[in-house]
Amino acid sequence: MLSFIYRLVSEFEREHGIHPNLLYLNDKHAEYLQQSFSNGFRLHSIMKFLQMELIIDKSIAHPHVAWTHTAQRFAS
Repeated sequence: MLSFIYRLVSEFEREHGIHPNLLYLNDKHAEYLQQSFSNGFRLHSIMKFLQMELIIDKSIAHPHVAWTHTAQRFAS
């Protein structure tokens, strides 16, 4: 999952010239992401490491990233 998110971030940065600050996942995706890290990492720490805010919604079929000015203020 982490490598997939890395590809999403890289593609977003290439296309828009800015690092995304929102990550949209469903609860299963969030579990897989957390499993990509050692046991000491919680989702909050992972999102801080990725420099993004997390949106979890059960209706999300595929992970995706975005950028918003509001999330940028909170992530800083």
